[in-house]
Amino acid sequence: MKITAIKTFPIWIGHRNQFILKIETDEGIQGWGEAGVSGRELAVEGAARHYREFLIGKDPMRIGALWQEMYRSQYFEGGRALTGAISAIDIALHDVVARKLGVPVYQLLGGAHRHTVPGFVTSTSLDGPKVVEDAKRLVADGWEAIRFVPGHTDKGGDADLFEPRESVGITAEWIIKVREAVGFGPVLGIDYHHRLNVAETASFCQRLPSGTLDFLEEPIRDECPDAYAALRQMTPVPFAIGEEFASKWQFVPYIEQGLTNFARIDVCNVGGPTTNRHGLPRARGHFTCGVSGNDFVVCIEGIQPPDSDA
Repeated sequence: MKITAIKTFPIWIGHRNQFILKIETDEGIQGWGEAGVSGRELAVEGAARHYREFLIGKDPMRIGALWQEMYRSQYFEGGRALTGAISAIDIALHDVVARKLGVPVYQLLGGAHRHTVPGFVTSTSLDGPKVVEDAKRLVADGWEAIRFVPGHTDKGGDADLFEPRESVGITAEWIIKVREAVGFGPVLGIDYHHRLNVAETASFCQRLPSGTLDFLEEPIRDECPDAYAALRQMTPVPFAIGEEFASKWQFVPYIEQGLTNFARIDVCNVGGPTTNRHGLPRARGHFTCGVSGNDFVVCIEGIQPPDSDA
């Protein structure tokens, strides 16, 4: 079996862009993949076209060897756009091989480990009574873990304007009210999308009564592990870090230094399932929870996107 085409589709889905990719083979088997570098889909598409030039004609069954060739065959390795493209291709290769063998993709990754997979749901922003009602509704629906969006006030007529200091106060106020409303049973977390600095994050966490928050996701940028180490000394709130990471190596200081309690491994950013098999064992070896940052689709039926790269 040989790869005959790699087609790219940067498309609009709902309220955001998304990059999906299709691999075709000479046996008529095709596989789908996705990259998670939101907002930079055209850069990922360019990288995927580079890889396409030497992947066409190769055997898709050699997933690991092709991953190494994509990552290591250039002088400038890694980076989000490159590993986003590698992720999409790696996912699609797993899809092709699984279809060829007639098995689910999870059989290629060691087989099923459980019959159900726990997940979390994302609620609305923490800026008013509606978030309390939404949290109560989600708990009543059976959700045991809920993630929230930080609140912020719009004072200038620009709904996208984010003022960190204003957000700290209103977000703390309403997450406390949510916890009071739902009790200590559900897991509650907030994803700040690295919009705070160290001082602002410490200030936010110190406003919360103990037990209010079960995890705080990516409060600050990840380029400097030392900044997280300083923050770790200021608050006991567990951190969830890693959704932005573009390689398994970026996780090393965060896991080995105990800076993250939840490794947010995004299979669509970090290099696909091939890399994910290495990242999760390292996290588990340090008793760090591995949490998938993106659910990838490995079998899309009935979807025929526009052939933008025919």
